Amino acid sequence: MKKPIKWYLIGFLSASLLVTGIGYAANTTTLYNVLIGGVKIVVDGQKINPTDANGNAVEPIIYNGTTYLPVRAVANAFGKEVYWDGPNMTVYLGKMNGDFDYPTKEVSIDDNIGGMWWVTSSKLKDNYGNNYARAIHQYWSTSQYDAVDGNPYEVLCNMRYTKLKGTIYVENGYSGNAATQIVIKTDGKTVYTSPEINKSSAPIYFDVNITGCNDLKIINTNQEGFVHIGNAGFYQ
Repeated sequence: MKKPIKWYLIGFLSASLLVTGIGYAANTTTLYNVLIGGVKIVVDGQKINPTDANGNAVEPIIYNGTTYLPVRAVANAFGKEVYWDGPNMTVYLGKMNGDFDYPTKEVSIDDNIGGMWWVTSSKLKDNYGNNYARAIHQYWSTSQYDAVDGNPYEVLCNMRYTKLKGTIYVENGYSGNAATQIVIKTDGKTVYTSPEINKSSAPIYFDVNITGCNDLKIINTNQEGFVHIGNAGFYQ
């Protein structure tokens, strides 16, 4: 009798073998002997060729008598959406509400293709005593501020995300008299404008719909860098 295929996720192979096809990164690396190749997948009489999110071919594997299938390929064959919650190492198949505990991708200056004066913040406490795990802010540079859109943080989203969330805050100890606003644009359209922010402003949490966005910009309307964006991330 043919043994039924067991539908498992596998994350304990070498880091070079990502069988889920959706960017899994294991905490530890352990090598196992597995059989790769030769396994065909047929759904309702139709053979499928499994691929990852980028369209690259991925192979099912056999380990210790059990067949492991790439999650994205199987989900696509059944017409299911696939969502990857990286920090929680969780795969969602089918509909879900988009509310991950942690972002799919953190906002980082590593992805910034806009203004060179956005930096990772070292001031992770706001003027109300709250602490943040990470933050970015625009470094004060009058000579660079005349760039288009006020020297923005800019990132290419390629329609991969539905939400941008984070907290705008004033750094602890700021005593200047400047005022500013944070503006978020998707594909040239303004989708969020913060209230005016000054030294006494409370932290402002934002949750912005960016569904279908290709190009996203975050703009500080004043060149002074006393305003920071903490714990920001993109969510699928």
